[in-house]
Amino acid sequence: MGSNIEALEEILNYSFKDKKLIIEALTHKSFKQPYDNERLEFLGDAVLDLIVG
Repeated sequence: MGSNIEALEEILNYSFKDKKLIIEALTHKSFKQPYDNERLEFLGDAVLDLIVG
C-alpha cells in the first residue's frame, strides 16, 4: 500500500504528512477497516460543493 501512496504523491506533486489519514480518506466504507471514514466523506463532499458552487 505504501508504494501506491508514494505514486499518488508523485502524481500530485504533494507529500502527505499523515499517510494513515490519506489511506483512511481513500478507503471505501464497504471495505472492512478499524475506523469510520464517514467524517472524511462528509468533509470531502462539502469541499466539492464549495468548489462546484
